[in-house]
Amino acid sequence: MMLSKKYTVQDIAEFLQAELEGDSAIVLNGIGRIEEPNPGEILFVSGKQFFPFVEACTQNCILLSHSAPLQPKAHQAFIRVKNPHSAFASLISYFFPDQKKDPFISSNATIHPSAQITVGATIMDGAIIGEGCSIGKGSIIHPHVVLGDNVVIGEDCLLYPHVVCYSNTKIGNRVIIHSGAVIGSDGFGYIEHADGSYEKIKHVGNVILEDDVEIGANTTIDRSVVNSTLISRGVKIDNLVQIAHNVSIGEHTAFAAQVGIAGSAKIGARNRFAGQVGTVGHLSTADGVIVFGQSGIAQSIEQSGIYFGSPAIERSKEMRRIFASQQLPEILRMVSSLEQRIKELEQALDNQKTS
Repeated sequence: MMLSKKYTVQDIAEFLQAELEGDSAIVLNGIGRIEEPNPGEILFVSGKQFFPFVEACTQNCILLSHSAPLQPKAHQAFIRVKNPHSAFASLISYFFPDQKKDPFISSNATIHPSAQITVGATIMDGAIIGEGCSIGKGSIIHPHVVLGDNVVIGEDCLLYPHVVCYSNTKIGNRVIIHSGAVIGSDGFGYIEHADGSYEKIKHVGNVILEDDVEIGANTTIDRSVVNSTLISRGVKIDNLVQIAHNVSIGEHTAFAAQVGIAGSAKIGARNRFAGQVGTVGHLSTADGVIVFGQSGIAQSIEQSGIYFGSPAIERSKEMRRIFASQQLPEILRMVSSLEQRIKELEQALDNQKTS
């Protein structure tokens, strides 16, 4: 990706406060990927699996760790940092800063007279702000966002177009909610009667999003029956995730796309769920749990660790089970052969007895 201006590798080293090795005369005008380098780009190497790509780089600056056993060749510059991926992310923010706009409140927004909009907030065209809402300084409400009654939004939040927050939703500071997300819809709660019909359970709780949470596009988080569905500080949730009613998610947990958390589950802090992980309701997980994609969590996980499978078990055990299952055809053939051999031996013994 092209940059709006050119930088020297010395500029980059000074910004990162890092040591520079190699060709200090290289001029940079882009940012790219180590697998597909173009001259003039800054790149990064996050692990040894990417070392072979370095050979093909020409007129590039490469971010890599202090321990990487590589030396720059002609027309290469290395910048040694503690965490190349993190340094690269810092450079992206440096090269492409957020475009600042003066705060304003659109005359085409619908805002209830009782709503409190702090000076410094931005409300764009078509937004609907309900009765008793509160929006903090620096928060930006994009077009066609709908906030129900008594929604509280802290400072420096960003709600993209078509976000819907039902009544009484509480949102902390620096929260990002992407387009199409629905926060606070009713949970899937019904009483089934003898005739097979359903009676809806009224949901009178709410959803709380604490500070520094990010919610992906078209994700849904249901309000609780009573009390609160809680998304704790620093949680990151991808697109198309379903969080059911009464769920609690611990600090700095991250969910990839299509994760589904059933009602009243309590997910620990610093959990990592890969895509399409699902849980049953009313279970809990310990802090520091990692679950591989498409796993199904059928019971509580009481120890931190890496889990996989459906039902999810410790990853090493599941991998052994998978490996063993791959041997089943060969084992069955061996058993069949042995059975045939036993029959032949038994027949031979019978023949000896009768002769």
